[in-house]
Amino acid sequence: MNLRNKDSYQTHLTDFLKYDILVICPKCSGKAVVHSGHFPIAPEDVHAVKLICSTCGYNKRLSETPETFPSGSPHKSATGRHYVLGGEIDPFFFAPLWLKTDFEQHTLWAYNYEHLDFLRRLVEAKHRERNLQKPVNKSLGSRLPKWMTSQKHRDLILKKLDELRNG
Repeated sequence: MNLRNKDSYQTHLTDFLKYDILVICPKCSGKAVVHSGHFPIAPEDVHAVKLICSTCGYNKRLSETPETFPSGSPHKSATGRHYVLGGEIDPFFFAPLWLKTDFEQHTLWAYNYEHLDFLRRLVEAKHRERNLQKPVNKSLGSRLPKWMTSQKHRDLILKKLDELRNG
């Protein structure tokens, strides 16, 4: 077990978008991949972002999705690409994530195996070091919920993370 974690307050959720995101295929419910185009926040080339299922052959490019989405007011819409970060769906196609499981009344999720490994290192660390020289409140380490980082849940969370990795 690692005693110390030094990178949790320098890592952001967007750091995991440079890797493929594992999702549930909208056609066959198998494991599919969202190739994010290696862009940290919003892709510059929407043709590079695509969802592909190797089981059923489903594929879709971000450029093929509508650019109009409902706004906060009824009967109104907005134009432009809309990305959702930090939920149980991929940020581009809004497909449910493959790596997710229930934990008590919560959902434990990860975009990919790199994200899963980061969570594991953070949860198993007994000491989490912060760099207090600059504010890092947008870091993933500062944004994780207390139920995930509490010592009380450590063993159960690690077990769930291992199940996701091996499942």
